[in-house]
Parts: sequence; structure tokens; C-alpha cells
Amino acid sequence: MNKASQKNKKAWEYRAYEFWNMRDGSPKEKADQILQNPKACLKYHQKYFEKVDGMKIANVCGSNGRKAVPLAVLGANVTVFDISEENKKYALELAECAGVTINYEVGDFNNVDLERFGNAFDIAYLEGGILHYFHDIDRFFTIFIVSSSRVAS
Repeated sequence: MNKASQKNKKAWEYRAYEFWNMRDGSPKEKADQILQNPKACLKYHQKYFEKVDGMKIANVCGSNGRKAVPLAVLGANVTVFDISEENKKYALELAECAGVTINYEVGDFNNVDLERFGNAFDIAYLEGGILHYFHDIDRFFTIFIVSSSRVAS
């Protein structure tokens, strides 16, 4: 893991679980909100996820699961890639409270196992505002594109 990724990991593991509880409510409270209208939780991107039932989606830098869980509620098989154990804790509790399962891979996306995850997804999804975490943008997009057949952002 490079120095920038180490710093990002340290930052995202400093009381992130506590932050998500304060900002979004407990995993149960957030799950109740998601279950009321999962598509609305995808905000601007919902038009790209009209038919996701049975699709495999990679959610890059998926953080606390606020996009992965609605997609799972809609029937997708979602794998989150994120650097933070604290984010994973909230996301997995959120998924459980929503009655769905998500996969969560903690690590540096720059080092993702392409033998395992290459061409494993129908869609690779990232939210805006994450590219500044990646200093080698060519490497990022190589991994991003290799992992999926379609890209939604």
C-alpha cells in the first residue's frame, strides 16, 4: 500500500463508524429509510440502475454501504471495495438490518486481485468525489474497466 493509501486508510478508520451513526443514524434507522424507497437512495444515478436484479455490481470506494445496500435491496449482488474496516462494520450492519447481503472487500483498490475480480462484474459503480484518492489514474481506470463489462458513475 502506498503512502497516500496508508494516510487515507488511517483517516477513514478514525471513528468513521461513530460518524456514520451520527450523520445517517444507526444502521437500523438507515435501513428503514432505504427500505422505504431504495431507488431514491441512489439519487442522481438511479436512472442507470433500472434493472439490476441478478446483476453483479462492484461498488468502488463504497464507504458505509449507502449505495450498495439499496442496490442489493433491488436484487443486485454487490461487492464493495473500500479501504476502511470502520466503513465495513457499518455497511454490513446496514445490510443485515435491511435483510440483504453484500460482499465487502477491505483493501487498497490499486492492489485489487484481478485474477479473482477481473471480468467478475456486470457493472462497476463509483460515486463522484473519489478520484482524488488515486494518484495513478491510469492504474485506477485499468482496474475499474477490467473488473466489469459496463461502467456507471
